[in-house]
Amino acid sequence: MRDAKRISRRALLGGAALSVGAAATIMASRSAAAQQKVSHADAQYQYQPRGQQRCEICLNFQPPSVCGFVVSPISPKGWCQFFAAKENAH
Repeated sequence: MRDAKRISRRALLGGAALSVGAAATIMASRSAAAQQKVSHADAQYQYQPRGQQRCEICLNFQPPSVCGFVVSPISPKGWCQFFAAKENAH
């Protein structure tokens, strides 16, 4: 009777691997949903700076033409409503 209730090591490892895989899939789908970017129109993006504010000195800018919030491509000289100056920006 005791042997019938015993779980094999193989079954235990298989179940653990399945659980880890399911958790990784859930995390990946959440990450993908969080990475959706805003359109140029929704961000009020423009290809010219707004005064001294421009993408190349924004915290969200990733050279050469990527933004953490706005759909690429963007211009380093552009601007949007999500502008946040880097601390040492000029």
